[in-house]
Amino acid sequence: MKILQIITALFFITILPSAAFAETQMDTDPFATGSQFDSKPLDEHQQDEQDMTDLWTICIVIVACLLIARIAFQIVKKRMKKSN
Repeated sequence: MKILQIITALFFITILPSAAFAETQMDTDPFATGSQFDSKPLDEHQQDEQDMTDLWTICIVIVACLLIARIAFQIVKKRMKKSN
């Protein structure tokens, strides 16, 4: 029974968040000639803003995953105490 709970917790911690925040951008072939030069390059300020936005997104996802993991472990801990 404990193995099942551990597997469930690991599923919710690892696989579920990655599936929720997965992003696919395969509209064009990445190896096609000239596809990497189709978009206009960002200037330095726009690139810094994009990097900061990406960093904030990653941090928010990490914090959300940690909160979910903490709640899940508290629930598992309470259920284990009740079963004993």
